[in-house]
Amino acid sequence: MLCSIFFKSELTDLAVCVKNAWKNYGHWWKSITVLHDINITVPTGIIYGLLGPSGCGKTTLLRCIAGRLELNRGEVIVLGKRPGSHGHEVPGRSIGYMPQETALYKNFSISEMLHHFGRLHNMNRKDILAREEFLISFLDLPSKSRNVSQLSGGQQRRVSLACALLQQPQLLILDEPTVGVDPLLREKIWSHLINISKTSKTTIIITTHYIEEARKADRVGLMRSGRILAEDEPSSILNKYNQTSLENVFLQLCYQDQNRIQQHVPVNRTDGDKDTDIPNEIVNEEETSISPDVSNNI
Repeated sequence: MLCSIFFKSELTDLAVCVKNAWKNYGHWWKSITVLHDINITVPTGIIYGLLGPSGCGKTTLLRCIAGRLELNRGEVIVLGKRPGSHGHEVPGRSIGYMPQETALYKNFSISEMLHHFGRLHNMNRKDILAREEFLISFLDLPSKSRNVSQLSGGQQRRVSLACALLQQPQLLILDEPTVGVDPLLREKIWSHLINISKTSKTTIIITTHYIEEARKADRVGLMRSGRILAEDEPSSILNKYNQTSLENVFLQLCYQDQNRIQQHVPVNRTDGDKDTDIPNEIVNEEETSISPDVSNNI
């Protein structure tokens, strides 16, 4: 059933609704199913943590929500409409997207990068300058005149995060924004995200390399092999599975999922999904190389 019908009475309270989502890559004679009948709901003004091992489909799901990819089947509703609908600012100003793979103009300075995206979002110069000053200080970035090419990988990722935060969008989609970040700055970033979700009703979907970090989210989805294994408040998930850590819950769910496969119970997966996918390290998954204008500015 479509989001617009199923959630007719409560759709206005949802920032994101994904219903029966399927996504394949390849051709009909040889395709890989990356998303298997995904269903998630993200109420307005919360932080939603999406957790899963590398290659499980998280980045593909984020790109579908952001309007970068179209589903083969199912429906995505973002801020009340389908991405790409006429007059809808998704992709556009209403959404801030930080991809897993840094996509910046290397010959731009930090300031030029921020002003570039500010103008794309129709921000006036005064507002851009104010946000620039705040973000450079907040994210502990070097001089705004420093070229992106002169920055370390971690600094470039923080510039990418600054670009996503710049226009103070209604919806933030952040693909591992804290990976490789100093623990103190990581805590500072999370404090800011929690603050804007509560005070500005900003909705945030975030993936993280640190599983226990996701306990700070209001709601989490545990993902494996293109499917959502569990979705709820962190405390509710811990209580349901009688565990003290989300990592232990994830391990338990992965083993249960693997047992279902071995017992040949139908679970809507492809033949290629026979790995245990125990959450360990996170690396780039489905994300392809994209230009800055269609990454941070969508």
